[in-house]
Parts: sequence; structure tokens; C-alpha cells
Amino acid sequence: MVKIVPLNLILLTLLFAPVLAKGQTGYGDSGQYAILSAQYGTAARHVDVTSRLRQLARSDRSFRMGNSTFGFDPDPGQVKVLRIYARGPNGQERMFEYREGSTVDGSMFRGWGGGNWGQGGWSGRWDAQNQGYEQQPNMQAAIQSLRDAQRYLQTAATDKGGHREKALDYVNRAIAETEAGINFANRSRR
Repeated sequence: MVKIVPLNLILLTLLFAPVLAKGQTGYGDSGQYAILSAQYGTAARHVDVTSRLRQLARSDRSFRMGNSTFGFDPDPGQVKVLRIYARGPNGQERMFEYREGSTVDGSMFRGWGGGNWGQGGWSGRWDAQNQGYEQQPNMQAAIQSLRDAQRYLQTAATDKGGHREKALDYVNRAIAETEAGINFANRSRR
């Protein structure tokens, strides 16, 4: 005897299948950069925090960064940064820098929530001079601030007469232009 599966069961399966699939891969694995290593501190005193970053990434997509995040202060009295060293889709290495108090958003990193990264491959140098890239802390800080603005605009109420959407478009363009400026400086330095 053939049993007919209730339509409700089929609809529920179709409704929850994407959610379950996303949960298995951790945030959809959408980023383009693979994390190699993470360091926290200053040029004079810094420590490897790759394992702790992996723990944080598994519990949240973004977090505010500081001494309490990592449970210690490697250089008391100094402003610290988190440096995430990663490899892009083209194989080039890149450093992402987050100042104390800024928000770290893992959406640009591949496998962020799953923690399938940070298995080495980085030279271990704080200054990342082996990349051949110009240090651009102001441009990196601008991108971080723009990403914070982007996140706030995305979560704001939509009853703004279209101005929220327009502002979000401007922020997205500003991020793209800032990244283009960084890439231009890196290409012209070689």
C-alpha cells in the first residue's frame, strides 16, 4: 500500500533544508580569504591568538575586540591591534588590522564559523614585510569604520524614506574605492 506523505511535512522539509545546510557549514563559508594566523599586541610585544580567535569565530560572526577578548594585555599602556594574516583566492597574502575597540567581522574569511583555518603557512613576522605591501593603517582603519557603518545601516529600521538604502549604497561604494586605493598602492610599490 502506498502512503501519501502529508503536504505539511513536505513543506516543512523544504522550508528548513537551507537552514540546516547552512548550520552544517558555519555561516555559509562565504568569505574569500583563508586565515593563516592571528597576532594580538604591538610591534614590540605581541602573541599568537589564532586558537582564541577560532573559539570566538565559532560562537559569533562578529565581536568587539580588546584585552578582555583575549584575556590578557601583552603591552600594558599601549594601544593594541589584532592582525589577521590571510591568503586570498589568487594566492596572495594579506594582513587585516583591527585596532583595540573595533569590531571584527568574520564574513570576509572563508570558513569563519567552522574554525577550519589557522593551520599555519604564515611567516610569523609582525610587520608582514615579506608581502611586499605598503603598510596602510589609515586606509585599513577607514575600511573598518565603513564596515561598522555598513552593519549599523543594514540593521536599522527601513522606514527612512529610501535614505537608509541610499546611505548603504554610498558606504558600499566607499568601501570599494578604499580597497581599490589600497590595491593601487600595493601594485605601484612592486
